[in-house]
Amino acid sequence: MAKDLDILYANRIGDFSEKEAHFKKRGKLFSSLRLVLGIFIVAGTWMAMTYLSTFWLSIALISTASFLVIVIADAKANKQRLHFYRLKTINEQEKSSLRGEYSSLPSGSIYVDTNHPFSYDLDVFGANSLFQNMNRTCTFSGERFLVESLKCTNVNVAKILERQHAVSELTCLVDFRQHFMAIGLENREDSEDISQLTAWLESPKNTLNRPIIRFFSFLLPTVTLSILIFAIVGMISYVGLIVSVLINLVFIQLFNSPINRAHAIISRKHNLLKKYAQLLQHLNTQTFSNQRLITLLKNSENAHTEINRLSRIMSFFDQRLNDLVAVVLNGVFLSDIHCIVALYRWKKKHKKQMPEWLDSIFTFDELNSLANFAFNNPSYSYPKFSASIFIEAENLGHPLIKNHPCVSNNFGSLREEKVVILTGANMSGKSTFLRTIGVNLILAYCGAPVFATKFTCSNAVIYTSMRVTDSLDQDTSYFYAELKRLSQIMDNLRKGRKMLILLDEILKGTNSADKLHGSIGLIEEFLAHECLCVIATHDLALGALENSYPKDVSNYCFESRLESDKLSFDYKIIRGIAQNKNATFLMQKAGLIK
Repeated sequence: MAKDLDILYANRIGDFSEKEAHFKKRGKLFSSLRLVLGIFIVAGTWMAMTYLSTFWLSIALISTASFLVIVIADAKANKQRLHFYRLKTINEQEKSSLRGEYSSLPSGSIYVDTNHPFSYDLDVFGANSLFQNMNRTCTFSGERFLVESLKCTNVNVAKILERQHAVSELTCLVDFRQHFMAIGLENREDSEDISQLTAWLESPKNTLNRPIIRFFSFLLPTVTLSILIFAIVGMISYVGLIVSVLINLVFIQLFNSPINRAHAIISRKHNLLKKYAQLLQHLNTQTFSNQRLITLLKNSENAHTEINRLSRIMSFFDQRLNDLVAVVLNGVFLSDIHCIVALYRWKKKHKKQMPEWLDSIFTFDELNSLANFAFNNPSYSYPKFSASIFIEAENLGHPLIKNHPCVSNNFGSLREEKVVILTGANMSGKSTFLRTIGVNLILAYCGAPVFATKFTCSNAVIYTSMRVTDSLDQDTSYFYAELKRLSQIMDNLRKGRKMLILLDEILKGTNSADKLHGSIGLIEEFLAHECLCVIATHDLALGALENSYPKDVSNYCFESRLESDKLSFDYKIIRGIAQNKNATFLMQKAGLIK
């Protein structure tokens, strides 16, 4: 299957490379035509002025008109070239990701949070993380939606099933998804852009919309244009025009402060809005059968037209950034006031709809990432959910193991069990298996398929303690840091939260006897609450708890084998307590002991 996907992406790279080359060639042709037409414009103008020739004047005018047409056509061709370049890049990244190469994709390291219930321990963010594997968002807020889904600590099964169906329908729509990405990647926004846009939507009514100001905003330009016409036909001197322009500039200066405040919020946002309009227009080219997707489209019906109109208003408002243009437009038309009024009217009409339109874009953006993940992993399956806290999986594997064969395992905790004790020698696969469970649960809760042929789980909240570190700046020892983590888990359990807990070698910061006694006490606390806890440990003595609590505790293990002075692992989980050890052998191999 991976080979088929590799071929598919390679073919798409070839197709988009050809289209990019076609528009690149067209761009070179347009450049040559602009040069020729520029020569004709200069020559025609010079000849017309020298010989007062209408023929050469016609040549100059026709060349100028043709030049403008070519400039517009060249801009469109360049836009198309860049679009196909982005599509080519998208498919190159997907082709690389099939081999586990994600370096060209955002790592999400800014989202690393060592205090989160599970994201740090399970490598959700950072280099070679689940986020880097999955994230194909093309909007800032779409990325944030995905981040929140990956960090989710409030699991709603109904919403998960709804997302599963939406992701399933989007999965096969490769062209639709990739064109959406290519449009979105044309202009990247950041948190400040979104916050400023939100601030503008929430800003109070502008004082420039008062009737008296609007009256003068039409009267004064009308007078100025009338004087201009009279001056052109020679009925009055241009002095009157200059006076009228100065009066307009003085008038608009009276409102300079509110105009500047309004412009500061929305300055240079027209390209962002144009992108949003194009994304919405693209969404409406597709029909869906999934109710969630249909609702999103319905909420944004005809939205691209209105957002395009807002983009044009903001683009015109930004002309004030050019001082000379600002003087002309305001001196003649009082354009800043008209822009402010037009923006107010747009906001008054669409203020309540705009958040819904943007939500449709960002939701589709997030779902596209999940659908792309599903498409790249066709052997994965969608999980089922149970009210009981247990896990049942067939051929369960770790989604981030790509560079070498991933060993999959069958695993099933009984519905009555509350604690699974996982033993095994060093490097046998215990920690990886804990992360395998955790990462697949995250995928399940996102609405994505999981690395298993069958997977059933509950909606229990994930909590881990696997990668606890000490902190010099907070004067926290390793052992105390782990106690704080375990206390957080117990606090949540005592509040009645259903939890799935993954612990790796707990209480490492104390002596063996104390560690064993403390571990037993902690496990007995877990047995009193609604949870499933999987504990990876080297303490084989913990396995005896299965005899004391046969319905609540079970033992699983990973074994290592020493044959012909070689250590080997099969990474297959089996029932029981680990029997083989390898620490002494590894120390001998490292030359530490004889």
